[in-house]
Amino acid sequence: MAKDYYSLTEVAQTLGISRQAVHKRIKKNKLRAMKVGTTYIIGKEEIKKLKT
Repeated sequence: MAKDYYSLTEVAQTLGISRQAVHKRIKKNKLRAMKVGTTYIIGKEEIKKLKT
């Protein structure tokens, strides 16, 4: 079963960038994410947008 949401670490590994770079994109509104507790989750559709 495929996941619908990914952590900062998973997104960073997928894109080949650091966790901090992913976090900066979220803060600059270049990447939509939802905050759950103390961490963020990113939808797979957002990841697809970044890959293109």
